[in-house]
Amino acid sequence: MDRDDIARLYRELGPLVHRRCLRLLRHPENARDATQEVFVRALRHAPELMWDRGCLPWLYRVATNLCLNRLRDRRPEDSEGLERLAAGGEGAGGAGPAAEDWLSARRAVLGLLGQLDDDAAQIAVHAWMDEMTQEEIAGVMGLSRKTIGKKLARVEELARRWREAQGGGEA
Repeated sequence: MDRDDIARLYRELGPLVHRRCLRLLRHPENARDATQEVFVRALRHAPELMWDRGCLPWLYRVATNLCLNRLRDRRPEDSEGLERLAAGGEGAGGAGPAAEDWLSARRAVLGLLGQLDDDAAQIAVHAWMDEMTQEEIAGVMGLSRKTIGKKLARVEELARRWREAQGGGEA
């Protein structure tokens, strides 16, 4: 692959990668930045990539890992505006409880992500956000279905323990 191939890949698959980034990051500007970074990485790995839609699993994997790492690395002050909204500030107009629930869920996900390796985090995203089957996840990630099942069971156990530690009991 050369620069022209990567440009064509960006035109054809960029919107799919952008949707993945937007779904994970929930912020259009951050999603655009992440999408561009995915294709910068594709450019670096161009000699290894084969041109076809088979690039999409590779692009999704890079996008997912990049976005999850950005979520993990986000500074606490990045949530300051949400915390003010949850507390009823900044003209929340009754959005306090909904924002508080969202912020609590966000903290839970980030806490859980901090305990997972990249593969386990990506498997959780595919299973819970993308609603993919274990077979589909195995195909996208190039792992066995058995490995997917084991890692997903570990993630579910960590999530259960986290809920219990937070006083949430079983969900």
